[in-house]
Amino acid sequence: MNDNRINKFENPIRIAELNPKNTLIKAGFKDNMVLCDIGAGTGIFSFPATQISSSNIYALEISDSMIELLKNRMTERNTKNLKIKKVDSAALPLDNNSCDMTIMVTVLHEVEDKEFMLNEIKRVLKEKGKLMIIEFHKRKTPMGPPIDHRISEEFVEEICNSNGLKTIDKFSLGDNFYSIVFEC
Repeated sequence: MNDNRINKFENPIRIAELNPKNTLIKAGFKDNMVLCDIGAGTGIFSFPATQISSSNIYALEISDSMIELLKNRMTERNTKNLKIKKVDSAALPLDNNSCDMTIMVTVLHEVEDKEFMLNEIKRVLKEKGKLMIIEFHKRKTPMGPPIDHRISEEFVEEICNSNGLKTIDKFSLGDNFYSIVFEC
C-alpha cells in the first residue's frame, strides 16, 4: 500500500481543515440519508458519515489498496452501514435515485470526463438530492496539487450549473479548500 498517499490524505492539518463530520452536517447531511462518497480514499468522510446516518454509506474507490484499507478499517471499527464498492470507470455502480447526497472530496480535478460524471451523479441522486464538491483553492496554498491541476470555484459552479445542478451553498474550509453544495 502506498503509505505516502495515506499520509497525504490523513495529514492532521488537512483533516482539521476539512473537518469531515461538521462539514457533512453543514452541507445538510443527517440521519436516515444515504450518502455516496466518490473517490473515498482512506474514508476520512465515509466513516464520519456512518456516525451521522444509520442508512447505507457507499464508499466508491478505484484503488485496490485503498479498498483493502477501507475494509480493514471497517472491521476494526465494527462499522455496519458502510458499503465499499470498486469503481472501474466513471459509471457509478449504484441504482438510479438511490442517494440523498453524493460527495467528491478533491476528486473532480482528477476526473477526465466531468460532464459524464455529473450526469452519473444526477442519475443516482434522488429528487432534491445534494452534491458536495470540495476542491483545492486555485492559488498557491500550503498543500495540494500544482496550481495548473486545480479547478476554480467558478469553473466547478459553471460546469455543475450548466449540467442542471443548482448552487445552494458555498464555503471556504481554511487555507487550502473550498466547498460548493449543489441540489439536483
